[in-house]
Amino acid sequence: MNPKGRYQTILNYYESIPKGDGPFPTVIQMVHAMGIDDSSKKICDDLADAGYYAVAPDPYLNGAYGFQTRSDDMIFDGLNLMIKTLASNQIVDMDRLGVIGFCMGGRHAYLANVYHDIFKATIPFYGFPHRGSTEQSIPQNRINDFKGPVLSIFGELDAGIPMDVVKAYQEASEKNGKHNSIIYKGAGHGFLNHNSRNHHIEATADAWEKTIAFLDKHLR
Repeated sequence: MNPKGRYQTILNYYESIPKGDGPFPTVIQMVHAMGIDDSSKKICDDLADAGYYAVAPDPYLNGAYGFQTRSDDMIFDGLNLMIKTLASNQIVDMDRLGVIGFCMGGRHAYLANVYHDIFKATIPFYGFPHRGSTEQSIPQNRINDFKGPVLSIFGELDAGIPMDVVKAYQEASEKNGKHNSIIYKGAGHGFLNHNSRNHHIEATADAWEKTIAFLDKHLR
């Protein structure tokens, strides 16, 4: 993580506000490689329907950078800005904060749980536990540094995350009872994305039910 804020700028983000009066339990979405798109917005809207204030920060810092020029430093500098922004928002309950991520953002969700001790629930969807540019940025290598409980969600047919990788992650992460994984048979990468060719209706319905249950357990 970059402590110097080399990439700091005004942060663009999408937000969804639940009905009722705050402060609300809040979820930060670490978005996939496509950035803030319809799928990312739907995730926030669905979280708001479940009673959570939800935000999705722009991982490319207002378009100043792109997928090919992204870096973990840039992504987590944006996350730091998002956290500061939330801390000044009166409808946010900073004691009930979670993080969810998808694909590229799933990996970032793992690492957010390493770098910050404020997340009471972390849910990476197909988040590449085996990838990183350095040994310290590979989630698999940082399991002992996870600060809070994690629910990891995978698709059995995900070509980018082989099942031997998932099994190795499960074996290492579930020893202490704080972290759990779910593998959906017949589902591929990005199965929750309603615009993806891999969208899997049954897996999506069950995964989302378990996502909300996990958030309710740790943030309510």
